[in-house]
Amino acid sequence: MGVVQHHDGVSGTSKQHVAYDYAKRIAGGMNKANSFVTDALRKLLLNSNEGVLDNLTYCMLNNETICTVSQEASREGRKEDIYVIVYNALAKERHEVVSLPIDSSSYYFVEKLGGEQSDWVPVESSVLPNTNYAQVIGAASNIMHFEAKDIPPLGASVFRVSRLEDEVLSSTSIPAVPRNLRRSVQNDMGDEIVMSNDILSVTFDQSTGVITSITNLRDGITVNVEQQYGFYKSAFKDAPMNFVEDNDNFKGDGKCLPGYTDAEGDEYPWLVGSAENWQNSGAYIFRPTIDQKLHNLPPKRAQSVVVYNSGLVKEVHSVFGQGGWIKQIARLLPGKDFVEIEYIVGPVPIDDGGKEVVSKWTTSIASDGQFFTDSNGREFQKRKRGDHNVFGPDQPNSDEPVSGNYYPVNSIFIEDTVHSFGCVVDRSQGGASLTDGTLELMIQRLTLYDDARGVGEPLNETDIGITPNPPYDNAERLGEGVIVKGHHRMIVGKGGSGASKMRGIMDSVFSQPHVFVASAPSGTAIPFKQATLSMLQTSLPDNIMVISFVALGEENTYLIRLGHQYGPNEDTSLSRQVEIDLHKLFVNKKLTSVQEKTLSGNQMRADWEARRFQWDCTKGDYLLSRDNLRDGHVVLKPLEIRTYEIVLS
Repeated sequence: MGVVQHHDGVSGTSKQHVAYDYAKRIAGGMNKANSFVTDALRKLLLNSNEGVLDNLTYCMLNNETICTVSQEASREGRKEDIYVIVYNALAKERHEVVSLPIDSSSYYFVEKLGGEQSDWVPVESSVLPNTNYAQVIGAASNIMHFEAKDIPPLGASVFRVSRLEDEVLSSTSIPAVPRNLRRSVQNDMGDEIVMSNDILSVTFDQSTGVITSITNLRDGITVNVEQQYGFYKSAFKDAPMNFVEDNDNFKGDGKCLPGYTDAEGDEYPWLVGSAENWQNSGAYIFRPTIDQKLHNLPPKRAQSVVVYNSGLVKEVHSVFGQGGWIKQIARLLPGKDFVEIEYIVGPVPIDDGGKEVVSKWTTSIASDGQFFTDSNGREFQKRKRGDHNVFGPDQPNSDEPVSGNYYPVNSIFIEDTVHSFGCVVDRSQGGASLTDGTLELMIQRLTLYDDARGVGEPLNETDIGITPNPPYDNAERLGEGVIVKGHHRMIVGKGGSGASKMRGIMDSVFSQPHVFVASAPSGTAIPFKQATLSMLQTSLPDNIMVISFVALGEENTYLIRLGHQYGPNEDTSLSRQVEIDLHKLFVNKKLTSVQEKTLSGNQMRADWEARRFQWDCTKGDYLLSRDNLRDGHVVLKPLEIRTYEIVLS
């Protein structure tokens, strides 16, 4: 966890070989956790785990369409069933469409283990070809999608994927996945392509596949959009930095530490760089060239746009830029109130010195220079374009009108009295609204020059790697720029509902279902002792999340953190305080003791309250909560996180 949360690891402000070491250490930790969790799942779900589903593993590379167990079991000639355990880390029941990499175009059907251990219930499923725009080596040729409904809170459900032979298929009524998905070529439907579920209707330009409007059918709201990808050219001075040879850059005995030519912590080079206007764009600094121009990457026009429509998942593919170095898959899933945008970027051509690549959406929303971003996934902050409270009355951001208005975001939205429009990202990114009615998010950065802020090398990751780092070599980049893939969830709603709409999907985006896969010879009877498992008796309210549930050193003693996920006035009902009865929370356990602790869990709340300075909190609309624990009942106010030590028997 220390590596995962390290400030350089999160932000990318490390040397490339350090980033590789981060990845290596995280992978090592994940592998150890995989062994522990899969062993626990087998013990909890199986009557006998000796020799049964021994190859159960976590699909760590599912986002790259790689899962070794499911791919091997689905290859032609293999007669094996695939067992999928889907774990839900949220404290509420959820319905998801699960993706599973497979290497076959045979007929399949998917079943969910029901209430009885031998009761298998068919579920809807489909297969789409994997276009593999990211050019991932070893990626599966196809992706199976299936509906995973009613996954219990803090629990798991079990699914089975079976292959149907042709002779069996002809005599069965089980719905099967089609062997060859029909690609619907849309070339005779006028100027538009439309796809919809029960919540959204999305319109695309027929010649490019680019989204032109999104309609929320339940709210009766339509937002017309202009979608584009583009880039800012990275600012740089194409000459050696004069200050590099300055004695101020040397440390101790007059020599740089191995691999360093900068004076980390010395502000002199930075001040000189700013004064002489050569401050480069790099790992720490986003700075476009002086023209501040967003260079548009037009979508590729085609005589026909291909739409994949499997009945369960609907997709429209489009290509942007000369040479097609940006691809997009717009995806609509059943029961979801967002449009999923999967973008694939790279290799980015950077012969001109570097590019800062963005996704931009333009609407007619009268946002009046305002937009909203989250603060570490919690409270939404109102942002004002060119806000003098940020830059100071004597420090206008006119010199850097683009980067000066970028903020770190996990979610961002704009709204007026009629419409709201926003995006939830799958990783922290930079975002802004540089003109009224627009949103833009930075999705990739590559530069050829260092910004002299401490990293000492450009922001330029390549697909082969680097030579050894100084003093052993020069850390030269090998190969082409990496290809990155990510997801944006676009949301449309009524005016004033932006925060509520975003809150509704943020947790599910940040905590995707965990997919574990095993295989067994077809027809093998697997001794399941229960169809599902859950640590909770029932789902918590939609606005409450279990943030931590940790076993402590003493037997049957746990640390639990509960968080209210909505802020004041964000939703008419979900922004209210909530009372939780801890006695009714845990399965087959009796609550025998509960004490509130401080947020970090290192001391009792009552002891801390007795020592702290006592502010007058008797006035105002939002009072500090105290003494809210009574007989196992806890009350959570908007955005509160509270920590308890509990003993169960």
